Amino acid sequence: MMSKFKSLYVPYYFLFPALLLYAIFFVFPFFFSFAISFSDWNLLNGDMSFVGLDNYKGLFGDGVFWKSIIQTLYYVFVTVPIAVLFGLVYAVLIEKAGRFRSFYRFLFFIPVVVSVAAASLSFSLIYSPQSGLLNQFLQMIGVNGVNWLANPNTALLSIMVIGIWQSFGYNVVLYISGLKQLDQSLYEAAAVDGATPWYQFWRLTLPLLSPVHLFVTVMTMIYSFQVFALVQIITMGGPNHSTNVVVFYIWQEAFRFFNTGTASAAATILFAVILILTVIQLKLLVKYVHYQ
Repeated sequence: MMSKFKSLYVPYYFLFPALLLYAIFFVFPFFFSFAISFSDWNLLNGDMSFVGLDNYKGLFGDGVFWKSIIQTLYYVFVTVPIAVLFGLVYAVLIEKAGRFRSFYRFLFFIPVVVSVAAASLSFSLIYSPQSGLLNQFLQMIGVNGVNWLANPNTALLSIMVIGIWQSFGYNVVLYISGLKQLDQSLYEAAAVDGATPWYQFWRLTLPLLSPVHLFVTVMTMIYSFQVFALVQIITMGGPNHSTNVVVFYIWQEAFRFFNTGTASAAATILFAVILILTVIQLKLLVKYVHYQ
């Protein structure tokens, strides 16, 4: 009886170290940040005082914060569909590429392994108004160059392109993995029945990949909400707050202005927004997911 009892709890012994680390580095910081959001805590002098909902009231009255919320939502709703769609299309094309398949996989995996700093610096050179490759190409076809990162109308779009490029490679890898798990006998049977490749894609590939669609969409959305390093390295939220997203706003409040309470309140609001949108997304998409 005792040995049976021990064997029942053996898995929990192995899980305990991982759960402990998760609690230390994720659960505790979350609740600590939530508690700090109700206080006025200056990192420089260490003074802390309870202020209730004042930090949240201040955020709701801050035009820069609302602008960062709107721009973050704009960033997410533009980049996520494009990154997911391109990832699916290119994964299907790569799987049909024949002998160059391995090369194309390597090529589209580059965005996954390239650091954010390296990607930011590379695209900054591409967007350079004087010597950038993009403006040089435009001038070759008779179009005037644009100062992409200094123009409020194009700065955020320029950041979006980099974000799509980064997410795109990761999505390609996930879709390729999903495609390899598909039952090829279904395609053989469909071909015997006269189904065209396009019909097979719509009636077989898309439904069978529905679990991958769900995972890729949710993860890409969460990743897009967390965009920060691109903005910090390339534009620092400018020009005129046109690329100021929520995570950059949180960083500024915490580490430039040392308003830790305000930063924690903004982080709590961002968490709530991501949680609500994720739940809505799961509710809407789960009905289209087929696991068999």
